[in-house]
Amino acid sequence: MSEVVVFDREGQPVARPRVPEIVLEPEQLLGGAGEVPTSKKIADWLAQYGDTPAVAIQFPKFTDGRGFSLAARLREAGYAGELHAQGDISQDLVFQLRRVGFTHFHLANPGVERIERHVLEPFGGYYQAAQDGSRAHWQQALTTA
Repeated sequence: MSEVVVFDREGQPVARPRVPEIVLEPEQLLGGAGEVPTSKKIADWLAQYGDTPAVAIQFPKFTDGRGFSLAARLREAGYAGELHAQGDISQDLVFQLRRVGFTHFHLANPGVERIERHVLEPFGGYYQAAQDGSRAHWQQALTTA
């Protein structure tokens, strides 16, 4: 069994991380054709579980990006608690996971004691805003004028 280390948004290991009360599989809320719309599923989930302090989104395989979409949708809908990414994720994804609103990253055998700043923030600017509060250069120019 591989060791899993939990890191926070700043790349620091969390000695005693909060255990997420709910683990979501992306297909639970991201609907298919003919089903209840995703926005309604998320609104209903938020009404029932929105006060849950820590929720995890499971990434069943590395190539499954639905967890990114689900995290962004939960943040857009107003979920403000801890959002944990777990499953088949790697240190290379932490930058994008932070952008969509994850606060904690469960990494198997990370090989590092902390996640370096250049991994957390590999770029100096963005083309679009994201759930992490970052803004595009053109949006920043509008607010400083």
